[in-house]
Amino acid sequence: MSSSSGNEVNVLPSIGIKPLSEAADYSEWILAMIDILAEKSYWPIVSGTLNHLEDDIAKAVAWDEKACKACGMRGRLMDSGHRELYAEKRDPAARWTKLDKRNAGKDQARI
Repeated sequence: MSSSSGNEVNVLPSIGIKPLSEAADYSEWILAMIDILAEKSYWPIVSGTLNHLEDDIAKAVAWDEKACKACGMRGRLMDSGHRELYAEKRDPAARWTKLDKRNAGKDQARI
């Protein structure tokens, strides 16, 4: 493992978010994720309110960069089992929707 990867792992717990796992509280995890994604300006892309703009190259490149960063951040906050489930979805909004559909129901049932 590289030293930069080790630093990333140490930073995330310091902001109070535990990775999403089978034992995690999804409703608590998702609220924390929304806050972090909003703070980093990734939430409009992940929520689907800001779409990829094909006609403006500069905006499309900026969108792609933020989309990759948002997916990477979210991936670091999941256990390996969850990362594998969502790996085939590259679009951040599609990945978020799939994640929410799969986990919100389980969380509701637990309540």
